[in-house]
Amino acid sequence: MKKILLISFEYPTGKSYSGGVGQIVKQCRSVLLDLGYEVYVLITSEFHKKHPVKMLLPNNSLIGYPNFWRFQKEYDLSKFSFIIQHFVNWTKELKKLKERKGKRPGIIYHFHSILRREKDSGFKTFNRFMVNQEKMIQIADKIICPSIYEYDNFSRYFPSFVNKVKLVENTIETFPADEDEIQRIKKHHGLRENDILSIYVGRLERIKGAHILLEEIPNVLKKHKNHKIFIIGKALERNLYKKLVYLKKKYPKQVFYMRYIEKRKLYQYYYMCHLYINTSLSESFSLSAHESAFCGNALLLNELPVFDKFKDAALFFSNRDSIGNEFIKGYRELVKNEDLRARLSRRASRIVREFSTHNRLKEDLSGLFGGA
Repeated sequence: MKKILLISFEYPTGKSYSGGVGQIVKQCRSVLLDLGYEVYVLITSEFHKKHPVKMLLPNNSLIGYPNFWRFQKEYDLSKFSFIIQHFVNWTKELKKLKERKGKRPGIIYHFHSILRREKDSGFKTFNRFMVNQEKMIQIADKIICPSIYEYDNFSRYFPSFVNKVKLVENTIETFPADEDEIQRIKKHHGLRENDILSIYVGRLERIKGAHILLEEIPNVLKKHKNHKIFIIGKALERNLYKKLVYLKKKYPKQVFYMRYIEKRKLYQYYYMCHLYINTSLSESFSLSAHESAFCGNALLLNELPVFDKFKDAALFFSNRDSIGNEFIKGYRELVKNEDLRARLSRRASRIVREFSTHNRLKEDLSGLFGGA
């Protein structure tokens, strides 16, 4: 049986936070286990060997190690059949494996966004992350690209490595509506039948456009007293978190914040809400946008090329409007116009449900290991 090691900086274990990358790693692990592989997940967000790491075993046991050295004493990287890197750390170790004489693991780099593109767009992207990503592109035997949008970007930024790339589009994990759970959630938050509910799912940082949301939502909350918003995501910028705390105090019955919700329960929030807001300034796929559309939310999206699939199925705003009028206009329109919400939600749901029926993750991953 082939042994596969996935390396990720996050993974949904217990109640710990996990964003879109961790969710995709989880889906890949599940598919690979179904295909009969012996799959391990190394969870580590650090670049230094002295920091603790965690290992998820094929039987779902989670083992912690005080440092990377201790981990390597039990798990020799050269003994794996394939190593799939979802982050940009341990490039020196992977380069040593690549240069190893004789049998060695196939090295696959599964990237989730092109960091040079983000850097060129003016975002605060750590140089070491960007440098290590380009090292991984050189080291990898094969590269997995998460969307058609990023495939085009990769071809533009790294044309000499395009022969390594395979498009394996992200897909979504879905859960059915649970009316009993939805009623419990409504009771917990003190929601009423005529409330209009919106949801934002994403990290609280500028690259996700969280500053736009936090700056502008008072203009909607003051005008629409029956509007309530759920903000779900890890706070990474102190000033944005302070702004959120201020809004929670000022609108205690309208603004609700949770750092993390387990995926099955998160879906019940999606089903319960009426509209989904994505203010992100950079996306490669946007798992949450697809999930919320699947559950029947009307979409308010930043005007990004990756969202072209939702043309005529969402309201869009542009950052070219520095005053924020486009965002507020679209937001208010979705809050007050039930017919518009219903029309857009039907269109977006149809797009995502059709997309999910063409899920090729199993076939694509199965065919990946032949020549790596």
